Amino acid sequence: MSGNASPARPLIVLVEPQLGENIGMCARAMLNCGLDRLRLVRPRDGWPNPAAVATAADADEVLAKAEVFASLDDALADCRHVVGATARKRSLAAPVLEAEEAARQIADWGEGGTATAVLFGAEASGLDNTSIARADHLLTFSTNPAFPSLNLAQSVLLFGWEWRRAAGVAGQAIAGDASVTRGDLAPFLSRLEDALESRGFFLTPELRPTTEATLRSVFSRASPTARELALLQGVLTALLRTGERGE
Repeated sequence: MSGNASPARPLIVLVEPQLGENIGMCARAMLNCGLDRLRLVRPRDGWPNPAAVATAADADEVLAKAEVFASLDDALADCRHVVGATARKRSLAAPVLEAEEAARQIADWGEGGTATAVLFGAEASGLDNTSIARADHLLTFSTNPAFPSLNLAQSVLLFGWEWRRAAGVAGQAIAGDASVTRGDLAPFLSRLEDALESRGFFLTPELRPTTEATLRSVFSRASPTARELALLQGVLTALLRTGERGE
């Protein structure tokens, strides 16, 4: 990282949040911890939402800068790492980090200037598998196993608190090539899925979403560099060319 560059703060991404009041309380929790980059994916009650202002407790600057996206992929397009907060075990194999460990990792990425998004799901159900598939790491909180449920603002506050502590002692990020953004990765994934569809890989339309989520999870966790992504594109091109020749 350049000596003049500022550490990158993580983005908080709320996926399909339901109540404006909860968005406002999340904004308050974020500003308590020095976070101010909020992204909303398909908020149920639309945006802007007066109910959010009422509960933000003067965290208006967070709400004023909040960005709204029609899809999660659009919200993550400029991010190099994605961490999904969840209290449930998942079938996808992204590594699971406790909040303190996740915060240290995110703070280290930030020291290197790397844009990282932290995903939080809707109030009623949390993140679904399609959203989880975009994450290269999962974040969990050490709550009572018999009652692990947290409300949305509590989850954001707990993460923000751990990140604030970790950011004060974060070291330099590990040297090496930076991973590509999710926007850079998306064309390859779409091309791969189209190629698989044309060759009958997806056995039934019903199974396709689950299979695609698993594939995306594999490449999300890999966090390829630009050089590696170029290699993957070349491999796919060669395979498609072979198929076209009928070999």
